[in-house]
Parts: sequence; C-alpha cells; structure tokens
Amino acid sequence: MAVKKKPIIKLQCQECKRINYYTRKSKEAAEKKLELKKFCKWCRKHTLHKEVKR
Repeated sequence: MAVKKKPIIKLQCQECKRINYYTRKSKEAAEKKLELKKFCKWCRKHTLHKEVKR
C-alpha cells in the first residue's frame, strides 16, 4: 500500500521576494495559503513569508 506524502511548499519573503524556506503542508490546510513570520537572512529581520507556487 502506497503512502501519500505531504506536498512540499516554498515560503517567499514579502520584502525582498527571495525564497528562504521549504516546508511540508498537510492536505487539510491545502485550501489556504500559508503565512508565517520567519527570519530572512537577506533582510536581516523577521518578515512575513507567504506560500508561493512550486
């Protein structure tokens, strides 16, 4: 029996527009785009990171 994996998503900084993080997202939360405050090493501060297309 095959195991379905969670899809991998990219998180992009909303200030510098660089892709900084990759993570997995559950199938139940697939309708909404993920938004997290994460540290951006290029901006050198905590910024909002949003999910982008693969």
